[in-house]
Amino acid sequence: MGLISKLMGVILYGIYQVVHNYGLSMILFTILIKLVTLPSTYKMQVNQARQGLIAPQISKIKKAFPNNPQRQQEEQNKLFTKEGINPSAGCLSSFLTIFLLFPVFFVVLRPLTYILRLPEEQITEAKGLLTQWLVNQNLYESVEKAEKFVSGRPELLLLQHAKEHPGIFDSMPGFVDQLRGFDNSFLGFDLAGVPSLHPENGWTFTNLMLVLLPFLAAIVYLIQTFIIQSHNKKTNPDAAKQMGAANAVMYLSPLMTVWIGLKAPAGLSFYWLVNAVLTLIVQLLLYKFLSGERLEKINAKEKEKQLAKGPGWMQRMMEQSAAMQAQQNGTAGNHTQYEDGDDGMTRKERAEYEKKLIEAARKRAALKYGEEAPKDLNSDDDL
Repeated sequence: MGLISKLMGVILYGIYQVVHNYGLSMILFTILIKLVTLPSTYKMQVNQARQGLIAPQISKIKKAFPNNPQRQQEEQNKLFTKEGINPSAGCLSSFLTIFLLFPVFFVVLRPLTYILRLPEEQITEAKGLLTQWLVNQNLYESVEKAEKFVSGRPELLLLQHAKEHPGIFDSMPGFVDQLRGFDNSFLGFDLAGVPSLHPENGWTFTNLMLVLLPFLAAIVYLIQTFIIQSHNKKTNPDAAKQMGAANAVMYLSPLMTVWIGLKAPAGLSFYWLVNAVLTLIVQLLLYKFLSGERLEKINAKEKEKQLAKGPGWMQRMMEQSAAMQAQQNGTAGNHTQYEDGDDGMTRKERAEYEKKLIEAARKRAALKYGEEAPKDLNSDDDL
């Protein structure tokens, strides 16, 4: 995480050197992150759209085998293989979103390290001076309590106090000038500030914006959730019904945004707001792009490419699992667990079907280990 944070700090530092404004730098930085993750986002959306095209066929499979989840899974795997769809494709986008969240959080919390590039020793000395000043002003009863307060967001507090109480750092020549030269505002409010529902100096424009930022970010995320849910219900109703837990998380995320945003520096909520707006725009554009005849053409192209490439690792795992299960059922002797019609097959049909699965599994194993593939599975010795 530290290495990624340093890399992001370098990028943000480069942008700041050009625009000389922290808020504008955050906007450009977020746009850059979106561009980097756009290919994986596009791949995920294409995969979801293609699954939506075969949703009616999946629904038929579930109706045909309502009491046999294993058979449902087998038939769905066959359908995915036939259509050249990899169910796990596009997971990288979700992973990247989560993976990049924490490094961005660290960069926002530590502008003196990543933007101004001050030495760690200088920051540590300044933290000590600020801690002692808080105790001398009777704002905290002990050094330990003051240190605990400062350790929560030290660099942002140093920025704030260097501008409001520069005398704290008189023993550090040039330190205040370095911090004063850092423009960490946007549209007139300080992104280093922390929102307060009871501001000491009243509801100024800055205090109002600090409180509004987390709520604005949460509202945009909530709108995005509604749009995603509505789109999923139209394109893949069955899948939308099965995403109960995931849907709950999507609706809880805006609440978490508000809760964290009211405790964290405004820079974090500002990043979330910009990210939410950009994500919503990208989502709407992709929904518009991946529709109608264009989606049919993309589906045909992706199907051809995936079939040439072969099944993904997830599909291979599912196929191997199904083959092993079938082999276990096939070697269970005369005590079969299936009855005529309980899964849409007679016992004879089920036996033939399982033999074919076993034969396919043995052939794959023979090819893998260089053995001679079995020619027939109809003898009792093979089972």
